[in-house]
Amino acid sequence: MQTITLKMKLLSPNKGKLEKMIRMLEIYHQACSWFLAQAEALNTASRAVLNRETYKQASGLFDLNRGTLQCAMLKALSARRSYLSRKQRGKKASLPKFETMVPVMVRQDCYSLHQLPSGTWVIKFPVSSGRSQIAVPIAASLYHVRKLVDLARGSCRQGSMEIWRDKGGEWYVSISLIYEPSFKEPSGVIGVDFGIVKLAVLSSNIFFDGRPIRWRKEHWAERRKALQQTGRLSRMKKEAGHERRWMRYINHCISKRIVQIAKDEGKAIALEQLTGIRERVRGSKKFNRMLSGWNFKELASFIEYKAALAGVLVFYVDPKETSKTCPKCGNVSRYNRKTQGWFKCIKCGYQSDADRVGALNIAAKALNALGA
Repeated sequence: MQTITLKMKLLSPNKGKLEKMIRMLEIYHQACSWFLAQAEALNTASRAVLNRETYKQASGLFDLNRGTLQCAMLKALSARRSYLSRKQRGKKASLPKFETMVPVMVRQDCYSLHQLPSGTWVIKFPVSSGRSQIAVPIAASLYHVRKLVDLARGSCRQGSMEIWRDKGGEWYVSISLIYEPSFKEPSGVIGVDFGIVKLAVLSSNIFFDGRPIRWRKEHWAERRKALQQTGRLSRMKKEAGHERRWMRYINHCISKRIVQIAKDEGKAIALEQLTGIRERVRGSKKFNRMLSGWNFKELASFIEYKAALAGVLVFYVDPKETSKTCPKCGNVSRYNRKTQGWFKCIKCGYQSDADRVGALNIAAKALNALGA
């Protein structure tokens, strides 16, 4: 199973629907807080116990669809379980509470999506108890439309849905789509080596240069330092958030390209196990500070889920000795890599870019695992 989430903006509803949606949001928030208080009073984190002791009373108190009411109970239990888990691990934890409005979760069997003859997509969902529903049009991008068409054709099935209103008064909805990918027998393996100077290097001799990105991250680090020194902490946090979103976009672009290359060539993808990667690529203090904001795990996860949707297999291999092993004769020596960026075997004389050698060795390990 592979799940993706679509976040889409809703077009402005009319006055009547808007009032119903606002009321639904308020009642759902009240229900979450009530269920949380009941769970604390009963000293339980069990769904069965909370459902048995409180659900009948909650049905009379809150004008919500039954499925949505159950989701409010699950939201409260999730907050309580998180609190208890932190306490058990000896971490600081304060009693959970829902101070701000929370997104309304709607169960997968309680809403539906339809395309109008005009081409506009609408989402129908309940805003109160009973069977009545309202339909609100979606501002869907081309990407969203492709995924909604997949749903309409039966290529995937819908999961739960969340709806919320932001500070500016705009309404948004997020929908989970669940795919069951089918994998094809690969004709080979493409190894991927992660790094900083080169974000990713493929064994097929394709490089993703990280120097412009590194320069931009260093620039952001200097800006945050200056903002911190002047006490502009809110601005500093905003800059950090902007950087995270930008890096996430970069990781999406790189992962999409890698998966497309593997799909076009009919090959699997081999990635290095990321445990200890920060220790393996340590450098100067400035370099290490920048490395802390480099999300290798996110890039790997993007490759993994995009590959699953494309029917491309992904393997993880132990990267031990991959930077010191000659892919031609198999000689392992730290002297094969006297400089950071270049590899030259002291036994057979083979030489190449050091990161590409790492990618070749990662691919070779994956092939061994496949028995090829």
